[in-house]
Amino acid sequence: MKKGKIKLVVFDMDGVIFDVAGYNEKSQKVTISNWHAVFDHIGIFHEHTRLKNMFIKGELSSYMEWTDKACRVLQKHGLTKDKFYKIVDSRPFMKGAKETFRKLKERKCQTAVITGGFKALADKAQKVLGLDHVIAHCNFSFSENGEIEGWELTPCDFEGKVKYFNKLISELELNPSECVYVGDGINDIPLLEKVGLGIAFNCSKEDVRKAAHVVIGEKDLREILVVKRLRNLFEE
Repeated sequence: MKKGKIKLVVFDMDGVIFDVAGYNEKSQKVTISNWHAVFDHIGIFHEHTRLKNMFIKGELSSYMEWTDKACRVLQKHGLTKDKFYKIVDSRPFMKGAKETFRKLKERKCQTAVITGGFKALADKAQKVLGLDHVIAHCNFSFSENGEIEGWELTPCDFEGKVKYFNKLISELELNPSECVYVGDGINDIPLLEKVGLGIAFNCSKEDVRKAAHVVIGEKDLREILVVKRLRNLFEE
């Protein structure tokens, strides 16, 4: 693949932009996310485990089916708007995130997030970090009483990430060789293999590390800026 100048850096969200400390995921079919934090906050972590195990065993046909069932369980157990946004507000940014996005912005490099997580959390990242584009999987709607009244699920996980990446770069008139993807999970492998520069960040799964061009073990997002093709942006 011909390598052009980097014009867009796309990020996964949970475990990359936001630190998901204290929660590890050993399954090769599941990636780290903040879904567990929502279940844990309202005292039904066992339900997260039950649904996750159904997915791992193939009892759920897709990630879409899993998260739809997850939303139904959260609705049933009384997740409210106040509780949900309290969780969103509590999620910490990855070390170095603010400095990294500031540097990319200074060099006129566009940024995006494509995530299988919550849109409210992606919106928080966009507001604080200045992301140019946000594509997120789960968007809750709440009633006037603050109860969940519905949800929209965008199929942007696993191969769906590539679909929405292709849509984005088509709109921006970019080539994959001009793009970077930074991810940490199994669902990031298709995009890591498609872009001009795939970076596995804060990643424990060997298959993900093998799919990337560069592997960064340190939990400091600023480390991506010293990768050669990105570093060149700052040396022009």
